[in-house]
Formats: sequence, structure tokens, C-alpha cells
Amino acid sequence: MRKWGLVLFCLTLWAGLVRAETAELPSGLRGIKIGALWYLDYKAGEKSGESYNGFSITRGYINIKKEITPWLKVRVTPDVTRTSNGDVNVRIKYLYARLYFPNLCFITNNFIEIGQIHFPWLDFKEAINGYRCQGTMLQERNHIFNSADQGIAWFGYFGGEMPEEFKKKVNKHYAGRYGSFSIGIFNGSGYHAAEMNNNKALEGRITIRPLPDVLPGLQFSYFGIYGKGNVADNPPDWYVNTLYVSYEAPLYTLTFTYARDKGCQSGKDENNKQGFSWFARVKMPFNPKIELIGRYDIWDNNLDQTGDIERRVITGISYRLYKNNLVLLDYEKLFKEGNQPDDYFIQTVLQISF
Repeated sequence: MRKWGLVLFCLTLWAGLVRAETAELPSGLRGIKIGALWYLDYKAGEKSGESYNGFSITRGYINIKKEITPWLKVRVTPDVTRTSNGDVNVRIKYLYARLYFPNLCFITNNFIEIGQIHFPWLDFKEAINGYRCQGTMLQERNHIFNSADQGIAWFGYFGGEMPEEFKKKVNKHYAGRYGSFSIGIFNGSGYHAAEMNNNKALEGRITIRPLPDVLPGLQFSYFGIYGKGNVADNPPDWYVNTLYVSYEAPLYTLTFTYARDKGCQSGKDENNKQGFSWFARVKMPFNPKIELIGRYDIWDNNLDQTGDIERRVITGISYRLYKNNLVLLDYEKLFKEGNQPDDYFIQTVLQISF
């Protein structure tokens, strides 16, 4: 009797699951996709002469996306972050509508984002670098700008898309056949600060892929900002000029960045600044899940004075657990001029992505 009762229970459960799979969702839930991107981090080292070690959440995205129509999609991304006093807070990183529109001759794959949207530069660069989990890129790390802001921007490709084989084996992001672009107008304050003045920042990126059939991984990019720092009274100039050369192949990626900037997003200074960054990552031929990375930065925060140049060295090894889920072990050291002590740390990061 018990056996037949168990059989009846299993059949009832199976029928319920079948009904759930075939049931029609409420209209508000149709087309919704939920994902996440988390960086779970442990660091130990020394900063400004003081030792430290600890676990932290350096990124905690929860991505909620919905397709309202084929030409209108929306996204909201709460971001779990740890503040300077150790509290864990939730803030909104992205909240936008994306409107797709037809090709304009050579300009293809067009869409416009409105709201708290992608910055024209960092999402593109991090799609090539692939190791934002280790830390921020050159200019963001030196407080020139961050990765999202409120505004409106147009994104698109030049000449359609790269072949499916390239997108599968090399990079599916920003895979315009002859390059891609983004241009927009933003508040200029960034996503974690209130706007303190009425100035707006003009920001744009243009990327050229000159030889898509001969050297498909080679791209040349320019990114610029023309705006004012985010202070209320007499905001200083904030200019950004960035040149970027990248080459991507199935087994390796090489990039070079040159930056010549003035001021910064926060408006705390109006210094003329200059920086260089080299980055490389190589997959091991015997096991492509294992990658070696290396990066070398030079940053001069004020070209009008001496003794403030910083040099940063990053080396690491990662293992890809599944798709974009990986664990990274790296070492970073910041060399400072003058009598300032160098900073250094060992870090391990678990990147979760789904």
C-alpha cells in the first residue's frame, strides 16, 4: 500500500511540474531574465605602511532584464558593495531603457540607452581585458571616471558583425566588422555621486577594426570626455583623451593604453595627467582553462610637478571553472617615488557569473 502511495505521489508531482512548465506566465513576467556577476575577494598585504588582510565583496550585481518588445528592452542592476567603514550597502548601478532601431547604411546594430547607463569606455575595455575582478582599469583606478552615469547614449557597429566563428572563439562583445562606437551626453557625476552643477559631459568612443579579414583581432580606439568636474562653484575643466590599441586571438590578448587627461570627475583638482598601461593574457595550450595575466601601469598625477609618478605591476594565474566562472590568484605591487612606502598585496578572487 505504501508503495502505491509513493507511486501516486510521484505521479502527482510529475503532473504538477508538467503543468508549471506549460502554464502561461503573467504578462509582467514574460521575457524576464535574471543573472548575476559577483567578485568574492580575499586580500592580504600592506598599504601606506600599514598591513591588512580580509575578505570582501568587490562586486555583487543582480541583473534583471526584460524584453518588452523586440525594439525595447530594459535593465535594472542593484549592486551590493562594501563602504569604507565596512558596511555592506545596495545601490543601483544600472537602470535604463534600450531602444533598438534599423541600420543606417554602414552604421549597424544601433541602439540608444536612456537612464543610468553604460559609460562609453569601460564596458568596452573590460570586455577585452576580461579581468575587472582583479581591479579597476588605469584611469578609473586613478579616479578620473567610473563606469556608469545618468544620460543618453547611442551605440552601434560599423559594417555589420564579425563572423560567428570569431565571436565564439575570440570575443562576441562589440564585435563590429569594421569597429564600433558610442557617443552620449551625461550628468558627469558618475553613478555614486549626486550632480553638483548644471554642466553636462560629452563623452564618446570610436573603434576601428582596419583589417577584419587579415588581422581580425586588431583594433584602434579613441575615447574622449569634454566636461567639468562635479563641484558646485567654479567647476574645473575635466578633459579625457585616451588612445587604445588591442589585439585579440583565441589563445592570447595584448593591449596598450595611453591617457592624457586634465582634472577628474569629482572636480577635486585640475591637474594635467598622463598614464600608460600594458596588458597581456595567455591561455595555456595544454589546458585553455588556465590563463596567465600581466599588467604594467605608469601614472603621473600632475605633469607640472615631480616626484609623484606611480608604477604598478600585476601578475596572476586563473582557472576557468565553467564558462565565465573563474578563480584568480594574483600579486600586485605599487611603486611610489620619494620616501613613500610601496603598496603590495596578494589576492584571490572567485568570479561567479550566470
